[in-house]
Amino acid sequence: MSDSSRRRDFRSTLKQHERLASTPDAAALASSAAPSVMPPPAPAGAPRASIGTAPGQPALRSSAGTRPLGTAGSVLPELAEAPQSERKWWRHPAFIVSIALTVLALAGAATWFIVSAVTDDSVAVSALGLQIDEGNAHLDWSGPDAAYSLYAVHGNGDVVDLTQFVRGGTEAWVYSAAGLYESDTCFVVRPTAVGGDVALDAATLASQRARSVCVADASS
Repeated sequence: MSDSSRRRDFRSTLKQHERLASTPDAAALASSAAPSVMPPPAPAGAPRASIGTAPGQPALRSSAGTRPLGTAGSVLPELAEAPQSERKWWRHPAFIVSIALTVLALAGAATWFIVSAVTDDSVAVSALGLQIDEGNAHLDWSGPDAAYSLYAVHGNGDVVDLTQFVRGGTEAWVYSAAGLYESDTCFVVRPTAVGGDVALDAATLASQRARSVCVADASS
C-alpha cells in the first residue's frame, strides 16, 4: 500500500470518530461510564489546608498551627522535703549513756557495801542467850546489823543448819513440834560470811567470832 492510500484511510477513520462523538447517545454513554471522583464537601468551620503553598514544602499545612516543642511546662511535680521530727531529749545518745553509767555506778556501790558488810571482821556474835518457852527454843544475841547463821549441834556430833529460823537479824525461834533439838543439843550462832566447820570448842568459836549455848543451860 502506498503512502497516499494510508493517509486517506487515517483521515476517513478520524472523521468517523468525530461523527460518533458529536452524537447525543455517545455523550450520554461517556458521562455514565466515567465514575465520579469529586471529594466530599468539608464540614462547616473546619480549617482549610493547603498543599505545597511554599517552594520545597509538599506537606499539608493547617491554619490552626502546631504546638511548639519545649520544656516550658513541668513534667513531674516538685517533691517537698519531709519535715524532720525533733529527737526527744530522753532518746539522745548522751542521755542514754549517762543513765547507763549511773546505773552501773549504783550497782557497783551496792555490791561494795554488801561485800564490805559480809566480810567485815568487826561483825561478831556476843551475849547469846537461850530460853525454852512452852517447849519452843528462843535464841537472841547481840551484834551489828549483818547476816547471821544458826546451827544445831546434837550430842552425837551431827550438825543441822537452822538459819531459816533466824528472824529480825539477832533472834531465832525453833519450835519443839519440828523435832529439831533435844536435851543434849547445843546451838551455835556465827556471822554468815564466816566459813569452815561448825564446832563447840572455844578456839573454833573464837576464830569464827561465834557463840554457843546448850539446851541443858537454857532458862525456862
